[in-house]
Amino acid sequence: MVKSTRAPPREVMNIVRECMDKLERIDREMDKTEVDLVEVKKRIEEIRPYVSILTSKWVPEILYALALRGHMSFNELKQTLGISSRVLSDKLQELQEIGLLLKESTSERPKRVSYTLTEKGKKVVYALTPFLLAIYFNKE
Repeated sequence: MVKSTRAPPREVMNIVRECMDKLERIDREMDKTEVDLVEVKKRIEEIRPYVSILTSKWVPEILYALALRGHMSFNELKQTLGISSRVLSDKLQELQEIGLLLKESTSERPKRVSYTLTEKGKKVVYALTPFLLAIYFNKE
């Protein structure tokens, strides 16, 4: 593959720098705090369901598509991602259950359903942005 020559937009790079600055501040604070093993175990158990879902196949793609587009119907997601109906349905359900997606439907006929990121979902995508940008702009 050819390495991408497109540079990220300045606005995106500013957001990434801001995120990295915040992470460095958190890291410095963590160095000052001694966390015992029981607390480490407790915190890991609290995030395990989220990590499991976020690292499963198709979830980053679904989140990224919704972040780029704002809202999408089931069929738009299915066609864009090339994912089976069953898998997409399962993933959307999981993401709704943990509060990252909102399923909205109209009262008009025919009924239209679309999916959007919740505020929590947007924060997760923002947290994943440096990772996604690193992949996008450093393709080989």
